[in-house]
Amino acid sequence: NYEKYATIDTSRLPVIKKKIRPLEKQGHYESRHLWQHVTSSLKSGNMDAATEHKHCLEERQRSEGKQRAATRVPWKPRYFVKEGEGWVYHNPLWKTQ
Repeated sequence: NYEKYATIDTSRLPVIKKKIRPLEKQGHYESRHLWQHVTSSLKSGNMDAATEHKHCLEERQRSEGKQRAATRVPWKPRYFVKEGEGWVYHNPLWKTQ
């Protein structure tokens, strides 16, 4: 079944700049908003600060998970649905174009 797949040399593809909303317009749980301090610390070369920010973020997420479990509030992802052992994006961009 390998004949169904093509090999693409990605180094020859044009670079397309991401279009993202400014951080102040992003939701509190959007990835770039959550990880902004880790990212800025990495960009400035401060691994200790990046590690600390990452640790704090992950601990907060663990704590929120424990609180949801204790209050029996299920986690309902906005953009993903559980399929088997994994998660699938339920509103792919290619279906909206």
